[in-house]
Amino acid sequence: MTFRLARTEAERADVLRLRDAVYVEDQGRLADAADTAATFDRFDAHAEYILGYVDGEAAGTVKVVPDSAAGLPCDDTVDVSALRAGNRLVEFGHLMTLPSMRHREIGMALMREAVIHSARKHDMTHILGDFFVDDSEGLRGFYKEIGFFALHEPYEDARFKGAPLSLVAALDVTEAVSRARTPEGQKSRLLQYFFGDYDTYKSDYDTHNHEEVADADPAPTAG
Repeated sequence: MTFRLARTEAERADVLRLRDAVYVEDQGRLADAADTAATFDRFDAHAEYILGYVDGEAAGTVKVVPDSAAGLPCDDTVDVSALRAGNRLVEFGHLMTLPSMRHREIGMALMREAVIHSARKHDMTHILGDFFVDDSEGLRGFYKEIGFFALHEPYEDARFKGAPLSLVAALDVTEAVSRARTPEGQKSRLLQYFFGDYDTYKSDYDTHNHEEVADADPAPTAG
């Protein structure tokens, strides 16, 4: 599996094809792939889409939105001003993989790639995400084990068809790295996958040449 930032028109078209395949055709969360133009996509001037390719085919994507004067998508839902104080925030969103390739554990690899990219380019201290919880009624164990904590109660997300329940959560990267170094944290496959080699990838990661094969449990789809 290889990764690249969506820079060309063809790569941006791959993002929209994935959104159509996942959010429109498979999950029915959107009526059209362009339905997020007034919400999530208004941050695209600052956002970065990471694409994952398998045998030349775009198999998944995740969106990284670094905090800026424009704010973050989650600002529409929750007040994160206290979290901003002295910190550097990024928000992950639209983590999705083709239904036919979900057995390839691409979601996990994309999320790790987003962590690596954000550490290298944005030196983030906290990661935020707005997650679908309509089928789990709360933050899933996968995210809790890594270190995400809910910032509010689930809410009806009117940006999607049927207003599914969503929840904004945050992760303290410094705390997650510290836990990964403890004896207990070293037993957590998830913590080790994302943060066990944090110092190495933060200093050595090369966006253009990096290739990764995921070997962990698949990540659930994020909103």
